[in-house]
Amino acid sequence: MRTYRRIIKDSSFLPLSLYEMNSLNHLCDAAKRLDNRNAIPATSSNFSVRAKDNNFFITKSGLHKRNLKPNHFIRVHLNGKPVHPLSPKPSDETLLHALIYKNFSQAQAILHCHAPELEFVNLEKSQIVKPVHEATNISDIKFGFFKLEGHEILKALGFKSHLEHYYLPVIENNQNMEKLSTIIEQNFFAYQQKLPYCAFLLEKHGIYCFGNSVHQAELRLEAILHLLTTLK
Repeated sequence: MRTYRRIIKDSSFLPLSLYEMNSLNHLCDAAKRLDNRNAIPATSSNFSVRAKDNNFFITKSGLHKRNLKPNHFIRVHLNGKPVHPLSPKPSDETLLHALIYKNFSQAQAILHCHAPELEFVNLEKSQIVKPVHEATNISDIKFGFFKLEGHEILKALGFKSHLEHYYLPVIENNQNMEKLSTIIEQNFFAYQQKLPYCAFLLEKHGIYCFGNSVHQAELRLEAILHLLTTLK
C-alpha cells in the first residue's frame, strides 16, 4: 500500500524538506525553552537557521515565538529579501541575521532574545572601542566589549580554562538596520583578537547568539546568560 507524506510549507508558500522540517522543529523547541525563562516577551525576539542555496529561514514578524511552528518561517536570501515575491513580512532584524550568515560560514543557526539577565549590561560598563572606519553615517554609533571572566562555565564557549576572558560585544542600538549592519560588519567583525565570536548584544535591546547548529547556539546562549547572573 502506497503511503503519502503530507507536504508542509513555510510562510513563503514553498515546500519544506524533511531535513528543513527537522532543523525548524529544533528551533521551535529552543523557542519554547526560552519562553519558559521569560526571554521572548510579547512579539519580540527572532530565530533563524541556514538553508541551502545561500538562503535562510527566519521567523515572520508579529507573532509570539512561544507557539512557533515550521510554517511560521520565511525563506529569505542573504540580502534579506524573501525568496517568494508574495511572502509575508519577515522580522525587522532580518538584515542582522543575514550579516552573520555572510560573515561566518560556520554559523548555521541564530537565536535572538530579550532575556532579563541582559538588562544590566550597557556601554558604561564596557570597554569602549574606537571605530575602525570613521564614516560619517555610522560614527555616531558607539560599541565596546563587556568582559566576562573567572568562571568554569566559560568552557562552554570553547575556552580551555576558567582563567581566560570572554568579551561580549555591546553595540548601541539604532532603528536603522542598514546603518547598524554597517557598523557591526566594519568594526565588530574587524576585531579578530576578541575571540570566540558567537554573540553580540544590542544595548537596551537583546542578544544575538549563533553556532554551527541550533543546539550549539542555545548552549552558548545559556552559558552567556548564566555568566551574566554571576555578576549581578
